[in-house]
Amino acid sequence: MKHIADKMLVYIRGIINETHDKDSDISDIPEDFHELTEELKTFGDYVVETREKHNENLNEMKMRNASIEQFNLLFSELIHYIPQQIIVVEKENLGILLMNEAAIMEMHINHEYIETITGLMAEHLVSASGVEVELDYTYDDVTRHLHVRAYEVEWDRQIALIYAVSDISDSKNEIMELEIHAYRDSLTNLYNRAFGMKTLEEWIENKKRFVLVFADLDKLKHINDEYGHNEGDMYIINAAKHLLSFPEDAVICRLGGDEYMVLVPDAGSEEIEEKSAIIYNYLSNDEYLSDKEYSYSISFGLVAVDENNTHPSSVLLSIADERMYESKKARKQARLKERL
Repeated sequence: MKHIADKMLVYIRGIINETHDKDSDISDIPEDFHELTEELKTFGDYVVETREKHNENLNEMKMRNASIEQFNLLFSELIHYIPQQIIVVEKENLGILLMNEAAIMEMHINHEYIETITGLMAEHLVSASGVEVELDYTYDDVTRHLHVRAYEVEWDRQIALIYAVSDISDSKNEIMELEIHAYRDSLTNLYNRAFGMKTLEEWIENKKRFVLVFADLDKLKHINDEYGHNEGDMYIINAAKHLLSFPEDAVICRLGGDEYMVLVPDAGSEEIEEKSAIIYNYLSNDEYLSDKEYSYSISFGLVAVDENNTHPSSVLLSIADERMYESKKARKQARLKERL
């Protein structure tokens, strides 16, 4: 029996180690042991296959780690030639791993710069590769516009984030300047019709409470015809100057020609009527008229708008226009009575 057991043990070892002799005589081994050896052979094949996969995965891992290390080394050398600020931080706790010279220079100006940028990026939940964010960064009362692109990488056997930071303040300011010019009247520097109508539509849609003031210069055509368009332009400019006496949060725009629109938020009709009367007096007594043979005057029409308004912008402007002409007509009649 011991002979059979020894013989079987040798056979099993051969199966596991792939060294068994296929032609060996195992006829004297019982049938049950034959079944067992077949199962062990299958198991042995599985062990061999698993070992091969493990070795293959291990080799792939070694190659991958070597590739990551080469990338980290190469990147560490190259970032100093990149004009953008490059900041490498740990993803988990945002600890700084690497910076290029551009980022280091920012650190010399403000020691909290990197911490501020990483904190702002964290607020935007930036944690994935290729994500782009525009940030406003303020230091020493100066606001800068930054464009940041984030990349997720492996760095020294941990997950890290690479931030590529570009200062886009100049281009951003140029765009803002273009937008300002696009919404400004070239003669008065007030907002133009496009911006005024855009604001009016937004306030109506948002159920905002405000007073719409429609203003019209009296006898502009007469001054243009009798004294020249330069004098007419001065009339328009001086009127714009006095319209700025409306509250600071008012949106004041020139609709075109001799027409203006003023939108005063969170105000009542009585308050704005009083202010309009003051502006009328200011314009009528403008110092520019001291040696002129003509006079200035302006007519106003007001519409109070609240959250219950159902009129579109065109109807509100039409109502204000009608009230402006009623005011102009009433003033003419009053002047006629004074002459009688």
